[in-house]
Amino acid sequence: MIERLDEGTQLERGGGLFPATHWSVVLSAKAESGPALSTLFQAYRRPLLVWVRSQLRGQGSPDADAEDLVQGCLQDLIRRDFLKNVVRERGRFRTFLLTCLKNYLRDEHGRRTAEKRGGAMRLESLDQTGADGRPIHLPHASGAGPDREYDRAWAQAVLANALRRLAEECAPQGNKSLFQALEPSLFCDETSSPYREVGLALGMSENAVKTAAHRLRSRLKELVRDEILQTVANKEDWEQEIRYLIELFGPPA
Repeated sequence: MIERLDEGTQLERGGGLFPATHWSVVLSAKAESGPALSTLFQAYRRPLLVWVRSQLRGQGSPDADAEDLVQGCLQDLIRRDFLKNVVRERGRFRTFLLTCLKNYLRDEHGRRTAEKRGGAMRLESLDQTGADGRPIHLPHASGAGPDREYDRAWAQAVLANALRRLAEECAPQGNKSLFQALEPSLFCDETSSPYREVGLALGMSENAVKTAAHRLRSRLKELVRDEILQTVANKEDWEQEIRYLIELFGPPA
């Protein structure tokens, strides 16, 4: 099961993973997409940091190095007219943004000196291959490499934001306490309370609690699908992303 994000790492408030903006909208209005892209990039900041930190792991590089590299990449993308070569029909934002980061780091690696912040910092070659001759860094590569960690961080962000939206929907209906009591059961958490205990605490029957849990679980699935919808430009990519998200919910390969 994918870890739930702590409150401090959840995304900023908004309608979805990308507040007020769909990736398909950005692609169809490239000339006016600057401010919107800035918002989209911030939503992906944590997954990108996970990827870079995985690259720098074991090199003794401080977290500030990863922060600098991600910030530099995002600023570089905002400055440049990089959308001019993006095809609307092939707009899976998760893959697109990671490819941009890799290209940026490849260029940056050629410009940087070996010394930064008082110590050597080396980025692995993005063209590195394993013993079987296959590239190590692939968007859908198996194993716990940087790309896989990035994808799992993306999945965590999708889930965390869908869960936040579900909590916000429950609050105006007077179901905040019920949601809080049932949240662990949405994830098959071992610490979740039996429905009977939840019902006794909230003055509800066990069957009523069970029905509420089923509805919350169904609504959470809908919100997760909506979050993914905002990151793609066509139905085919949407369906593939949903299948991949389900795969990522399993244990690391």
